Amino acid sequence: MEEWHRQWVLVTPPRSSLAAATIEHFTTQLEAIDRAISETIDQDAELHARCDLLVSVIGVGDTLAALLMAKMPEPGVLRRSGEIVAYAGLNPSHHRSGTSIDRPTRISKIGNAELRSALYMPALSAMRFNPAVAALVARLKSAGRLKPRQIVVAAMRKLLVLCFGVLKTGKRFDPAIAMPA
Repeated sequence: MEEWHRQWVLVTPPRSSLAAATIEHFTTQLEAIDRAISETIDQDAELHARCDLLVSVIGVGDTLAALLMAKMPEPGVLRRSGEIVAYAGLNPSHHRSGTSIDRPTRISKIGNAELRSALYMPALSAMRFNPAVAALVARLKSAGRLKPRQIVVAAMRKLLVLCFGVLKTGKRFDPAIAMPA
């Protein structure tokens, strides 16, 4: 082995330690960003109040609340919950063209993909712990028409509508109001 190669091998850390150092670096960067977001929200009274409203919805945490405040239009811009659902691309899209009218309905995906993807894990949590979302899921499962993925999308939509509702009304989440009669 040549001398320069032997020296290079001695000073180069193993790949696993390099990967661990890279992961640690990015983890500290993400923690710094999370702290900066939290400090920004805490310093502004209006943002803090909106964050408290969003976190009152069961299934919504600090991360989703911050993303919703950043990505959603102001509640005064949108009048109805259907508009925020369309903004996120969670509205149904029917394919009807010529003779092919029996294709399955899908979500439009014309909207904010980051908002849509951020709702996935909180919706799974809300399906278990949020009574309004759990009731919707139970009703959809008992109907037996939808696939499990479609039920998750319905839960995402419901969670987004609940978040829009608390921001629009300025009142904390109350499961009794959100539950269907």
